[in-house]
Amino acid sequence: KNRNKKERNAYRRKNKRNRQNDEIDEKFKKQLETLGYFIREVGGDGNCLFRSVSEQVEGNEHNFQEYREKCVNYMKENKDDFAPFIEDDEPFDKYVERMSQNSEWGGNLEIYALSKILEANFYIYMLDQPMYIVKNFEKPKKNILLTYHEGKHYNSLRKLEEKNKEDKEREERRKNEDDEENEESEENEEDEKDSNDINDLINKVDHLNI
Repeated sequence: KNRNKKERNAYRRKNKRNRQNDEIDEKFKKQLETLGYFIREVGGDGNCLFRSVSEQVEGNEHNFQEYREKCVNYMKENKDDFAPFIEDDEPFDKYVERMSQNSEWGGNLEIYALSKILEANFYIYMLDQPMYIVKNFEKPKKNILLTYHEGKHYNSLRKLEEKNKEDKEREERRKNEDDEENEESEENEEDEKDSNDINDLINKVDHLNI
């Protein structure tokens, strides 16, 4: 009984946290929409920083591992810029080896490295908090816009006009597909009518020849 009670309580707490998270996410989305932006979500498998950067640069998150590798290699090549800032007295070599592993969470050091690699400034939005900015260039090749959720997940941030354009293109594709299906259906009906007309003609000719 005690175990069942504990399980029920744990289940209630989890559901409550999920509801709270949904409310926070909804509030965050609305806040960003008023600024003209929307969140493009990426996978939450520990690679979210690199997935988000891939999405910002390439328009999709598929090449996240490539950005992780570039990041780790840059850190190795510039050890003096990173080693003093590694926490918990973790040896630098051990840190970069861990960071090279799939699903290892990236943080501020990795953002700095990615900024230098891409010659990009980073602007990271958080709900009800000041924006976190990594500005290494006066004239960057690109600005990377991310969101950071509850200290544990990054997403890509896009202009709302991009979403509206994508929605319009998607609707046009759907309409074109519907039109093609309708045309195909009309063609089939026409073919069936032609076939019926021919059969009718054959029957009439046969009747005449009786």
